[in-house]
Amino acid sequence: MPEGKSEHPAQKRGFVGKSIDLILKVIGLLLFSAFMSIVIEWINMGFFQDEPTYKNAEEMMFQEIGYLSESLNSKDQTNEGAVNSASSTITKVVSFLFVDSGLLDSLQSVRTPDANDGQIILMMKGVIAEYYEYLMAAIYILIMFFVRIAVLMLSMPAFVLFGVVGVCDGLMQRDLRRWRGGNESGYVYHWAKKFAIPTLALAWILYLAIPSSIHPNYMITPFAVLFGLCLMVMSSKFKKYL
Repeated sequence: MPEGKSEHPAQKRGFVGKSIDLILKVIGLLLFSAFMSIVIEWINMGFFQDEPTYKNAEEMMFQEIGYLSESLNSKDQTNEGAVNSASSTITKVVSFLFVDSGLLDSLQSVRTPDANDGQIILMMKGVIAEYYEYLMAAIYILIMFFVRIAVLMLSMPAFVLFGVVGVCDGLMQRDLRRWRGGNESGYVYHWAKKFAIPTLALAWILYLAIPSSIHPNYMITPFAVLFGLCLMVMSSKFKKYL
């Protein structure tokens, strides 16, 4: 007789495992968004520009820095410390990655071949010089990427605020429905629950990967409202006994 296979129930991951999984997902999300930003800019340079140049990426970077500077120059004293901290962190990260590391100086130096360079070095410098505009565009896109991360981090209180308002409004609607003898719907609750976290992820992906400069309010506010709406539907349709 064939031996029966003993089936062991899958062990649930603990807090540490879930935390590591969440961190890896966030890192993967950020890397994917950065990769898509660079690819979209390269496609724009290769197919939609008469002469490939990094000027468009440079202009977008300065525009995004301008949006962050608006927060620095605002009269809102509540978030002044957070904005200054985010700006200082971005400056340190960008300086470490592109200036202190010598990356920008290296890209500039490869454009002028040295007579003492060997054949392989000359070939590598030729390839880098050929795609210099694309490499510089990637650097400016990455700087813009870090600036947008700072903007998104500073905008998280907006998501929290809309979420709290949505939960409070939904609980009020739920109590009114119960007092009036209305029906509860676990089906609608589960569907709203499925859309809550993807709404946050989609806001990050679209804002980080969008190929043109855009004011943060035009991207963050709609998704914050949508997030609050999802939580409102969840709390209003919550069914205690499923």
